[in-house]
Amino acid sequence: MPNKIITSFGSAFITPQDSLYREAEELGGIIASKGWTVCSGGYYGSMEAISKGAKSTGGKTIGVTVKDWQAKPNDFVDEVVIMPNLMERIVELIALADAYIVFKGGTGTLLEISATLEMMNKKAIPEKLMIFYTDFWKGLILTLKSDSDTLSVSIEHNIKFISKPEDLKALI
Repeated sequence: MPNKIITSFGSAFITPQDSLYREAEELGGIIASKGWTVCSGGYYGSMEAISKGAKSTGGKTIGVTVKDWQAKPNDFVDEVVIMPNLMERIVELIALADAYIVFKGGTGTLLEISATLEMMNKKAIPEKLMIFYTDFWKGLILTLKSDSDTLSVSIEHNIKFISKPEDLKALI
C-alpha cells in the first residue's frame, strides 16, 4: 500500500530562529515516523521546516512548485512537482493529500484553506482531516461554521486543532 500523504499549508516567512519553524520541523519528523509522506509548496518557511523534519527521520517529501517562479525548491524535497501556475499548484497540493496540516500564514494559506474546504463542501474531493497547528485560524473556522449547517457539520467532522507537536500522534 502506498504511503499516505499529508499536505502542509503555512507561511513561507518563518525562519529557523522562530519557534514555529522548530515545531514544524518536529511535526515533520512525527509525520514521517508514522509512515506518511510530507507534501508542501516546496519552498521556504514552514514548507522547508516540515520537509526538513521529515527527512531527519528518513521520510519522503514532495514539493509542489510553480514553473515560472524564481525561487528554488528547498534542500529537503525529494520529488518536485512543477505546476504551470499558482491555482493549479493549489489544486495539486489539495488533490495529492490524504490529510492536511495547517500553520499560521497569510493570504496564500487562507486561499489554500478556503479552496480545500470548498472542494470538500462541493464534493469535488472526499472529506479529509484538516489539522490546524495552534489556534491562529480558529476565529476563521468559527466564522465559517456559522455559514450553514452543512459546512458546520463538515468542519466539526474534519477539522482538529492541536497546540503541541505530540498532539499529532493521536490523529494520524
